[in-house]
Amino acid sequence: ELLRELAEIKIEELREQGVFSAVPHYSVLEQAASALGKELSCLTQQRAAAEVRAESAAEAACPSCGAKCSVETKRREVASLDGQVTLDEASAYCRNCRRSFFPSAD
Repeated sequence: ELLRELAEIKIEELREQGVFSAVPHYSVLEQAASALGKELSCLTQQRAAAEVRAESAAEAACPSCGAKCSVETKRREVASLDGQVTLDEASAYCRNCRRSFFPSAD
């Protein structure tokens, strides 16, 4: 139901832009729909990564030596299939091994 509402909002935006004042080429409609889908995809990816980060522990064991390491949030850009996504990820650094690791990855 929410996706239908998003589609209606997109159509209203197109109407306000004058897209329907003449018969638009179908590619104009297709591009608008595709852009909306990509935007939704990127927002969903950001939200999912935030949920993974929220579930991460404050400490994680180093996968190499097992030492307890504090987990921090690091922001990074990812080129997804649908565009650039800014992710907040759990990241840890082991001083013993001098390596970074992502505790959310098994």
